Amino acid sequence: LVDLKPFQLQVQRKITVELNDAQEAALVSFFYNTGGSSTLCNLINSNSPNIYDWWCSHYISAQGVELKGLKLRRKTEALLFKSGELKFFN
Repeated sequence: LVDLKPFQLQVQRKITVELNDAQEAALVSFFYNTGGSSTLCNLINSNSPNIYDWWCSHYISAQGVELKGLKLRRKTEALLFKSGELKFFN
């Protein structure tokens, strides 16, 4: 089992706006899988309307190749953050 507490603490330190449980879970997943992003944190902290689109279009490639699995993972996280809905895409 992986201890997600360090990632949860990172999210809590970097996000200055109030999050609901689904938003925090989505961010913890994102931080665990990617290491986090100051750009995403800034978008969230400024309540940007571009959060979902940015989230779905970044951290989706490896060695310059866009990977379907990463695109779908980011889409799942972004949807959870945006709507609270946990939906897995394939």
